[in-house]
Amino acid sequence: MEAKGDHDGGKESPAPEAVVARTVIGDWAFRTKSSVMHLAWFTGLEIPDLIKTRVPVPALRLFHRPGAYGPYICAGAVMVMVAFGHDVIAPAKADDRTQVRLAVDHLIAAQLPSGLFSYDFDFLKDDRTGEDHIVRQAAAANVLAEYYLHTKDERMRPAIEAALKAFGEMSLPIGKRTAQTALERIGLLSVPIGRYKLRATLDWFGLLYRPDGTGKVVSGDEEYGRAHTGATALALLTELEYFRASGDKRFADLRRAWLEGLMSLHIAGRGFRYSPEVIDEEAYYNGESWLALAYYNDVFPQDQATAAVLSQVDDYLMEKYADSRRSPRTQFFHWGAMAALVRFTTTSDRKFSDFAREQARHFLDALRPKLDPDRNSCALVEGLAAAAAVLIASRDDDTALLKRIQERIGEEMTKNRGLQIRPGQQRLELGGDVSLLAPHLSEYAGAFLAGAYSPMTRIDLTQHCISAMIKLERYGLDSAE
Repeated sequence: MEAKGDHDGGKESPAPEAVVARTVIGDWAFRTKSSVMHLAWFTGLEIPDLIKTRVPVPALRLFHRPGAYGPYICAGAVMVMVAFGHDVIAPAKADDRTQVRLAVDHLIAAQLPSGLFSYDFDFLKDDRTGEDHIVRQAAAANVLAEYYLHTKDERMRPAIEAALKAFGEMSLPIGKRTAQTALERIGLLSVPIGRYKLRATLDWFGLLYRPDGTGKVVSGDEEYGRAHTGATALALLTELEYFRASGDKRFADLRRAWLEGLMSLHIAGRGFRYSPEVIDEEAYYNGESWLALAYYNDVFPQDQATAAVLSQVDDYLMEKYADSRRSPRTQFFHWGAMAALVRFTTTSDRKFSDFAREQARHFLDALRPKLDPDRNSCALVEGLAAAAAVLIASRDDDTALLKRIQERIGEEMTKNRGLQIRPGQQRLELGGDVSLLAPHLSEYAGAFLAGAYSPMTRIDLTQHCISAMIKLERYGLDSAE
């Protein structure tokens, strides 16, 4: 969910007899057509006028009027309009360690008996959405492993172990036939036309994957179609960071199986497939898989077979994503920057620092040249932090770019830090004039919101913010803001 909201910035304060009702309908408010129709009926305004308008005080009494319409409009929460006459400004930088600990405590509390995590909560609906995503589940476990490696906080071990066991139980066997590899090497999976028929033909001949191999892929529902490659990559990365922090070898068999599963989804000479039943690559999963293999190689450099595949992946992905005219880049940016940092740390090869530098430059110049004041951007900060760390470690002479990255990190994190739910908090300020009283808000203390006008939280939003702040401290960038 990428929620945005409208602003009335720069306008004069309302008269005492009125309040500004900034009805930011967009992605988060009044989710259904019927809710907007009810609000129009109460206020007497046309629906288009509700998108952004000044509503007099009498009309706002609808939120206090008894009757059956309230639940439809408020969707289980109470919205209160308050006149402030200015927009809410995110607080200045707080103690990141305190915020990280609070967020980590939230994730641990959100872990279910299954080992997975409670996925999300929409405070406007006052309920969970009912959605889930196995890749984000793996990412949540991974950030606990990253935090454990960074702090050696032993409270993390039971939570990480429970998650690894859950991913193991959710894993399906997979392998790759020799003929499949041969077809990949001649470039068959790269043919740009007739891909639907190509995929169907490969499936018919059993050349998409072997369901009886020694590798494993993590699936969200025991089906190969839902075995997203990113989930296997992040489960592997979680185990590797946990192993490096603890020395615990109990999950070594799973590590090997997930590595083989990831290799089964690698297209020879190219990137990684979306899932066992899809032949196309995906930007997110290319980045996540590259990072997992890079980290594996850093932990186990003696594995020459994996190192050889990784070398091919290095060259292919850096060439693919160096060209701004090809493929989506934002989805790849932060994972690719983190992978490039690991590869530079392992090899000291300046081709990785060069790649990270140009990725950061393209991000600032073209992908996201301006700050989005409303959206949670912790994932992008992870990429910027990794790029900055590479520039510092490689002693790159582009000090102007490094300064731009650090300044942008400071701007983004001032906003992001203000998106964390505080202990005991009961109200969300949704932009100067609108606040939301949410009955369950305090139960999610430590979680991060989707944005200033997006009163919902999800495990990956919190995961990315934890990881971003860990990286800022680890690379000495927190003091540079």
